[in-house]
Amino acid sequence: MKKTLIKILIYTCCITIHDSLADHGTGIDKASESRHPQENEQLTRLFNQDQIARKLSHDEIDWNVLNHKDKNRREKVLKMLAEGRIKTSKDFYHAALIFQHGNNAEDIRLAHALTTIAAILAEDKSKANWLKAATWDRLMMNLNQPQWYGTQFVKDPSGNWSLYDIDPDIISDQQRTDWSVRVIEESKALEKSLNNTKEGKH
Repeated sequence: MKKTLIKILIYTCCITIHDSLADHGTGIDKASESRHPQENEQLTRLFNQDQIARKLSHDEIDWNVLNHKDKNRREKVLKMLAEGRIKTSKDFYHAALIFQHGNNAEDIRLAHALTTIAAILAEDKSKANWLKAATWDRLMMNLNQPQWYGTQFVKDPSGNWSLYDIDPDIISDQQRTDWSVRVIEESKALEKSLNNTKEGKH
């Protein structure tokens, strides 16, 4: 099913980008909302639920309950994709973030594809670019490979955080900066800070 939806996603992406470029080419004022797709409000609510569920500290979250709710959110997003209801940069970003919290490589690949589309459509690409890096790193982690950008941290049974294994030379710090990601030294400093406070988000 997901392979079919990915094909639908690619088709939707092409249509959305084509329409967006066509509007820009005609010099239409961006204030004319009627000529631009409206954001998916239901998807925004799902995104907000995803974020609110993660405001508790890592140890306070009931992960069995959260994983079940995450799965339900992903199923709703897949239905929206199949129906062509994900159209704007923010929609694609919201969908990507929801799939970023998936439990397998297939979910993370879809998250990476979604946020790549979000970055193409966005004027300010910083958030979508960061999520591109994070989804790529999480995919590498899921495949038991070193991450590239340094966005992923893991917590051991004793409660200590560590920067997940990173290949420091596969890309440059300038490339990390270009995608709104911390350089390696900043990520190492964050690792120390997380262990000083014994809590944090990743």
